[in-house]
This record gives sequence, structure tokens and C-alpha cells, in this order.
Amino acid sequence: MTQYARTFLLALVVLIAVSATAVGQSRIQLAQGRRAIQDKVSFVVEILHEKTENPRYAAAPEDMQIFTRFAEKPATGRIYIDGKAIGRFDESMSFNSNLLDITYGRHTITVSFANPAVMMDFYVTVRGGAAREILDDHEAVVADSPNLEKRIVELERKVNDLENEIAGLKKKRHH
Repeated sequence: MTQYARTFLLALVVLIAVSATAVGQSRIQLAQGRRAIQDKVSFVVEILHEKTENPRYAAAPEDMQIFTRFAEKPATGRIYIDGKAIGRFDESMSFNSNLLDITYGRHTITVSFANPAVMMDFYVTVRGGAAREILDDHEAVVADSPNLEKRIVELERKVNDLENEIAGLKKKRHH
């Protein structure tokens, strides 16, 4: 075996060993495709202990990182975890957070936009822990406050119209 082959083989073995002992990492995709958002969107995630039960992560995972991309045009806004701002993006096509301290348990991640935007992807990566999305508790909620109010007023008006129509039909039936 030549010196180069031995060196290459040794480097390959070291690379495999380092990869096998690397910190466990969990990555989940909370949004994919094209999601139009008027105001803000929230996701509920649960951060769990990793399956290997590494004592290093008994109290908390190593860290968390958030990445998202926008489509069509640059977006401006902020990202919050449990109501606390962790970063902002200004006329950007993507956002990649710094490494964030995180605890085990449920957390609400909210992306708030200054103007309507289209989100392409949304990833959460946790080192030293496992992340999963909670859909049964608080499904990913797209908040659209101004349009939501308009819709509520419109539906209330329709309900009143239907109630009046029903009352009128009942009067005709009894006459």
C-alpha cells in the first residue's frame, strides 16, 4: 500500500469516527412550499431529550437555530420565541438566526411580518435534543388580524340575514 493510500484511508477512518461521535442534531421542517402570510404565523414545537440520554444535555440542549426563506420579494419582520424577539430581517430573502439558548418543553415560534409575505421554508434545528411540531394543541396559526375582523363582521351579517329570512319563512308557513 502506498503512503498516499494509507494517508487517505487514515483520514477517512478519522472522518467517520468524528462523524459518529458528533453532537446529536434534530432538524424539523415546519413549513414548505409557498405559504402566503398577511401578518404573522406561529408554530408550537416541543423540545425533547435526545434518545441517547447524553448526560451533557440533562438540563438543556446545546442550542437551537431557525432558518426560513421568502419567495417573490424580500420580507421585513421579526422572529419571536415565547413572545421574546430573537432576531429581525430587513428586506431579506431569508433569515438564519444565531445559535439560541433553549430549554426542554413547549415553545411558540412566531414570525411577524411588516407587510404581506410568502414563506417558502421554515426549519428548526436543535443540537443535543429532539424537536417535534405540536399540531394537535395549537396548529400552525396564520394570524391575519385586519382581514379576520372583516370576515367576522361579514359572517355576523350573513347570520343575521339568515335569521331574518328564517323568521319570515316561519311567519308565512303559519299563516
